[in-house]
Amino acid sequence: MASNNAAYKVDGSAFESIDVVLSGRQIRQSAGLAPASNYVLIKIGQGTSQSIGLDEAVDLNQDEPPCFLSFESDRVFSLTINERGFEWGASEISASDIRAYGGIPDDHQLILDSEGDRPIEDDDVVRLKAKGAERIISKPMEKICIVINTVEEYVEPGRFSFEELAKLAFPNTEVTPNTEYTVSYRKGPGNKPEGSLIAGESVKLKKGMIFDVSETDKS
Repeated sequence: MASNNAAYKVDGSAFESIDVVLSGRQIRQSAGLAPASNYVLIKIGQGTSQSIGLDEAVDLNQDEPPCFLSFESDRVFSLTINERGFEWGASEISASDIRAYGGIPDDHQLILDSEGDRPIEDDDVVRLKAKGAERIISKPMEKICIVINTVEEYVEPGRFSFEELAKLAFPNTEVTPNTEYTVSYRKGPGNKPEGSLIAGESVKLKKGMIFDVSETDKS
């Protein structure tokens, strides 16, 4: 039998309440954040976020369980992502968090507008000001150059699958059940610049990324 309790998440963990309205203090306490006054609580929305004060009332009766992030901090930092107000509980925010919570797709470039249109790379962090707001925008990326088996290819940014890389490396090969491929890469994005792929996997492309794709006929 389904529960009639109001559901919500804090730092990825699920909670329920018999009350549909809780204060920021009660949400902190339910997640074991004690003392509650030592924590900033951020409510994540659709491409936005906002801080929740200790005595601020939060309506949990929503179509989707509301999600919160906590930070052991005494201040809230502000930024804008594509002109939408955004609040954060730490002095730094990673590019991956900007994408995840700002709803930015992989094929868009992040730009730090408040620093003369400086690109934000996938493994970057943005340092937030104690006063004022950093401005971040996104825009579709142009085609990027990657190298497959020593040949330069210009492709759309985003993710490429094992199968797409094999087809790009061997465009004229008729694939049969006996055809096998191995795919490895270097100069990749983030904290895994080198690696390999198997069938069904994909990897996010980075300008200048190098792929080695080999083909074997088992017959």
